[in-house]
Amino acid sequence: MMSRFEIGKIAGIPIFLDMMFVLILMFFTLPYFTEGDSQLVSAGIVIIIGLMVSILLHELGHALAGRLFNAHVTHIELTGIGGLAHFERSLPPSVIARSVIFLAGPAVNLALWLGLGTLAAWSIETDKAMLSLPLLSLASANFYLLCFNLLPAFPLDGGHTLDALLGKPLGSIRAVRVVATLGVGVAVLLGLSGIPGVNVFRLMLAFFMFQANWEALKSAGGWGGR
Repeated sequence: MMSRFEIGKIAGIPIFLDMMFVLILMFFTLPYFTEGDSQLVSAGIVIIIGLMVSILLHELGHALAGRLFNAHVTHIELTGIGGLAHFERSLPPSVIARSVIFLAGPAVNLALWLGLGTLAAWSIETDKAMLSLPLLSLASANFYLLCFNLLPAFPLDGGHTLDALLGKPLGSIRAVRVVATLGVGVAVLLGLSGIPGVNVFRLMLAFFMFQANWEALKSAGGWGGR
């Protein structure tokens, strides 16, 4: 059975959805579907769709920023650990171009956080409690996505941006070594924070982040390389 399939195209970019992505979103919104309240079920469905759209818009931010510098995305994947925009070739060497492309995704989450937060405040003021619930949840989720993606670690946008900024003064190998070292530290802290209460998703993210940064560190010759 195929777990990944194309759900459509946006601006000519094929969008692929992995069912693990949907299952993880459903896991996080499970309380909305187990209380026997039809309004909570509706809110849960809105939150699932809103999270999918938020992550998709984040990746489209990368894709559209890439087009400004003639760096085109072949396709976008929504996977169990988030979204991925696949560029058809290496990004341009310009630090400004790379930084704009990498930071475009978090910029989308910033705009969504502010916009959804404003709508949530309006819904509370107008006594629309059931509307405010999904809006507040989605605003919080976009704030989390913004902060998480700016962490100095591979393969996050913050790590790639820092790598681009350090590449010229330190050289590409040393830049990778610095970011990967920070990334290993971030992964360890993330994993430790997931131990209390056994936060499976946080532990899974920590594992994949540790693996990505450890591999990057090894490719740069490790801590003792020159």
